Amino acid sequence: MRRRNLLSALLIVVTTVVAYGPLFGNGFAWDDGYLVLDNPAIQELSNVPGLFVQPWAAGTSYGLGARQNAPYFRPVALASMALDWSIAGPDPVVFHGTNLLLHLLSALLLWSWLRRVLGGDATAPGPAGERGPLLALIGALLWAVHPVSTEAVSLVSYRTTLLSGLSMFAALRLLTPAARADRQPPAETGAVAAVGGVLCFAVGLLSKETTAVLPALLLAFDLLLGRLSLRRMASVYLPLAAVGIVWWFARAGVTGADIYTWFDGLTAWQSALMVPRIFFLYVRLALLPWPLCPFYDWTVLGTPNSLLEPDILAGSLLLAGMLAAVPLLRRRQPVVAFGLAWTFLALLPVSHLMPFFDAAGDRFLYVPLAGWIGAVAGIAAALPGSPAMRRLGMGLASVALAGFVSLTMVRTGEWRDDETILRATTRDFPQSLSAHLGLGRLYLGTGRPGPAILELSAVVRMAPSLAVAHALLAVAQGRDGDLVAARRTLRDGPPPEQGLPSVVEIARTELYKAGEMTLMHRMGL
Repeated sequence: MRRRNLLSALLIVVTTVVAYGPLFGNGFAWDDGYLVLDNPAIQELSNVPGLFVQPWAAGTSYGLGARQNAPYFRPVALASMALDWSIAGPDPVVFHGTNLLLHLLSALLLWSWLRRVLGGDATAPGPAGERGPLLALIGALLWAVHPVSTEAVSLVSYRTTLLSGLSMFAALRLLTPAARADRQPPAETGAVAAVGGVLCFAVGLLSKETTAVLPALLLAFDLLLGRLSLRRMASVYLPLAAVGIVWWFARAGVTGADIYTWFDGLTAWQSALMVPRIFFLYVRLALLPWPLCPFYDWTVLGTPNSLLEPDILAGSLLLAGMLAAVPLLRRRQPVVAFGLAWTFLALLPVSHLMPFFDAAGDRFLYVPLAGWIGAVAGIAAALPGSPAMRRLGMGLASVALAGFVSLTMVRTGEWRDDETILRATTRDFPQSLSAHLGLGRLYLGTGRPGPAILELSAVVRMAPSLAVAHALLAVAQGRDGDLVAARRTLRDGPPPEQGLPSVVEIARTELYKAGEMTLMHRMGL
């Protein structure tokens, strides 16, 4: 048994490292620029205590980034970055190595937890019988190399997701009693495991706010598998509640309010329709994780208007079906029921029942995906164990694993830097306003006005009322030597919205910051 477990763990590690091999050729990308490279708060270990009394990104020199992240309190993630910086300064290999290590630990903990739930490490055969260890291994492998997690693993600034996931898997492993096929009550959680689980919960809360769903996941497990007791309430749930309350008040004393949400301008009905739309997106990404997108803006998702729109209707039916299946499967297939409940509960913080800044994100599936994996493992355990079914199951799992490894290698390489990921996004989502605008800005910032004109022209076509697109296009045309086109773009730009700068003012500011006074004069600014 010990040798088999060691080989299984080695297989998880090797497969995951192969899938994420391109990671070590990557630099910093996306928010890493201001949260890592331009964040003095993480560049000295002596600053670590101060990280626990300030919001996420408070130490960065990027003012807008600090204001956007004011509602978040994630000092453990910042402290881990400070430790990386102390080792080798701004060396991306060290930061990426830490990210991959955290992901590997999460995969191993998930594997261990699945073995416990399916009976792979119990003294008596578990609900999955002899197939428990194999199903646990396949589930952990598929989760570890699933392409949807490449966003969380590839970006240092999204380490918050990795630390939260690691803490939650560790806490669940410590606080979950072993499975029993004979329906006898499992042993109570020991004092050491209970303390360890509560400490993991605290670390997770200080890494990312979504960790707060952990007690709900554990409670769903205990209720669905009939393992709740007064002693367990006292030894596990009361300490978890105490930690959660302390964290809530500590966070409230440090953080600020959102400066805007993704739902500005939508009616209450349209906001409600976004819930099934995004749920359908997450189901699609779990089953068919390609293409992936670093930002799902309105040009990618679309503004919802009717419940009968295909993805909204499908999302509504899937969501209702999943919620109905949980109580129906409780007695006959409790592991499947819990996997579905896990998925629903883990998605709650990012489902826009309470609107927040991001519409959707691949990284938001990092923990919920484990619920899907658990449900599928439970379904596989309930299928007939004939040789033909086993061969079919192994064939499907092998194809999925090979496909996931290949896609993860490709996607990890696309996160090499800002330009590679933006070019991949405009390729896969040509309607993405944010991708074209970001790529246009990047080309302007690196002295390539010709390519910038192409990208910014696309933005102007998609959003003719967006003043910043007209302004940047005019600047690109001016730098490219086409002063006639630049003046025409300025002249034909949209009127400014109340309280916001005009096209001319934005263009003038852009050139002034670059010290291009001569070009500013030639463009009539």
